[in-house]
Amino acid sequence: MLEKLHNFLLFFYRSQKLDGGGERVDINCLKKPDFNTFDIYQKTHWQRYLFCQKLINPLEICGDFACGTGYGSAMMAQKAKSVIGVDVNLKVINAIGKRYKKQKNLFFIQKNLLDLDYQDYFDKIISFETLEHFEEQEILKLLRLFHLSLKENGMLIFSTPYRQEPSPVALKMGFHKTFEIDETKINKWLQQTGFQLLYFKYQNYQSFDLFDELNHKDFIIGLASTI
Repeated sequence: MLEKLHNFLLFFYRSQKLDGGGERVDINCLKKPDFNTFDIYQKTHWQRYLFCQKLINPLEICGDFACGTGYGSAMMAQKAKSVIGVDVNLKVINAIGKRYKKQKNLFFIQKNLLDLDYQDYFDKIISFETLEHFEEQEILKLLRLFHLSLKENGMLIFSTPYRQEPSPVALKMGFHKTFEIDETKINKWLQQTGFQLLYFKYQNYQSFDLFDELNHKDFIIGLASTI
């Protein structure tokens, strides 16, 4: 009985918060976020989008796939011609659609990423902390759909936990389905789905910035081209 009550309360708590009890990060860009007040999860996500924002050109159409609470989409829309954020969670999509309704070049769509139907549409696709949420065969399908969605010479920018082990804690949370992701796995997936790797960056919970090399790596960030 106590276990059932605990599970219900956990479900209720997650359903009331846009962060899903840890499933995603929530930052409201309308409130002029203060990086110094962020927790470590917010800081790592924020720094990834800052890195990505610098790569965007004003005439580009960008996709933010698995956009979560949309703060990254909003950041990119400050530079891009337009940004489409896609997430599977309808409640979150509705909430962030209202939050950023005044940003006229920013659009949010509720859709399972495995049902994407764009073709030669985006200049850049950003998808942070996404691959690990799918089974390995689904990852290949997802990357093929990303490739189809991108224009020629388009760019994919993505991140995933680096060599995360399937620990009891990680398995109990239930968010992740593929583990032990490293350079070798990513290179294989990219080659199988028509991408060419450009380079890797790395990030950890100590420095938050992105580096070409780190002694301790919590995240790997990949950049790939449709060439």
